[in-house]
Amino acid sequence: MLEIADKYGLTLREALVLQHVIRQYIATANPVGSRTVSKQLHLNLSPATIRNIMADLEDKGLLGHPHTSAGRVPTDKGYRCYVDTLMQGMRPKEEDVAFIETRLEDEQFTTIEDVIRKCTHILSAISHQLALVSVPLIGNGRLEHIELVPVSSSRVMVILSIMSGIIKSIVFEVDSEIPRHVLQELASALNERLGGLTLREIRETLPDRIRDTSIDAPSIVELIIKASDRLFSDELDEDRVYIDGVGEVTQHPEFSDPVRLRRIIELVENRNIIIHVLDSVGDSRDVTIRIGSEFEDSALQEYSMIAAPYAVGSAAGRISIIGPRRMDYDRLIPIVDYIATYLSNAH
Repeated sequence: MLEIADKYGLTLREALVLQHVIRQYIATANPVGSRTVSKQLHLNLSPATIRNIMADLEDKGLLGHPHTSAGRVPTDKGYRCYVDTLMQGMRPKEEDVAFIETRLEDEQFTTIEDVIRKCTHILSAISHQLALVSVPLIGNGRLEHIELVPVSSSRVMVILSIMSGIIKSIVFEVDSEIPRHVLQELASALNERLGGLTLREIRETLPDRIRDTSIDAPSIVELIIKASDRLFSDELDEDRVYIDGVGEVTQHPEFSDPVRLRRIIELVENRNIIIHVLDSVGDSRDVTIRIGSEFEDSALQEYSMIAAPYAVGSAAGRISIIGPRRMDYDRLIPIVDYIATYLSNAH
C-alpha cells in the first residue's frame, strides 16, 4: 500500500480511504458517502475529515462526484490505482477453485475446442461477466499426421493432427468418388513430405512439395493445393472466439439502462471488436487489465477487461472477461489466471 501511495502521490490515509470507497462501490453499486466511510473504516476520523480526504482524491482524479449524489465513485484512474495494489501473489478463493474443479472433474474432452468451450461457460458462470476465450493461433504448430477420410461419395474429410494434441478438420466436396486406398496412399505421401513442418511453412510451400506425387487422384491434390490457405491457416476454428455469459453480465445494475443494455448486446454481436481487443493484448505472459478509457476503441470504454494468456504447445490463445468497470477485481483476477493455467495444462 505504501508503494502505491508513493507512486500516485497519496498519503497512507488517502490510499486507505480510496481502497475502501472502491470496495464499497464494487459491493453496492451506489456512490459512497463520507459518513459511511467514517463508520466502516475504523480510523477514528470524523465524517468531515473523510470528506476532505475524498475531496483531495477527487482533485487528484481518483474519485468522481455524480451530480445526483453526495457520495463519490471511482474514476478509471482510481480503479487503476486500486488494481495496481492487487497484482502480487494473488490466489483464487478455495470455494472458487472447488466450483471450477467440480464442473470439470466428470467431463470427457476429446478436443481442445471442447475444453475451451467448457471453460468459457464456467468462467461466465463463476464471474457473472462476459467470458471470452480465443482459439489458439496454430500457424507455428507442427504437423504430426494428416488423414484423408471418405465421408460420402462426394465428400472427403481432411484431418490434421498437430503436435501438442490439437486436431483440425475440414470437409471438402469432390467431383467423383475417390477409393479409400487412393486416399490412404495420398495421405501417406503427404505425411512423408509435410510431417514436422509448421502449418505456415506448409501453406507457403505446398504446391512445390506435392504436385509431383504419382498418386492417381489429381483432382484431390489440386483441391488441397487450392484450399491450402484455409486448411493450413493459423486459425483452428472459423469462430476464433468463444463467448458466453450475456445473461450473466446483463444482470448487473449498470445494464438496467436500456441504452447500456443495447450496447453490450451490440458488442457481443460484433466479433471483430472482440477479436481485436484480445489480439491487442499482444504477447504478454502476465494477466492484463484494461479499464474504461484505457481501451482505444470507444465501444469498450464503459467496460473493464481481465485477460490472461494460455498455451497449447507453441499455439497461444487468450482467456478474458469483460464487464462493468465496477468489477470485483480482487476475486476475478486470480480466477481468470487459474482457468488460463488449467487450459494450458489440459492437453
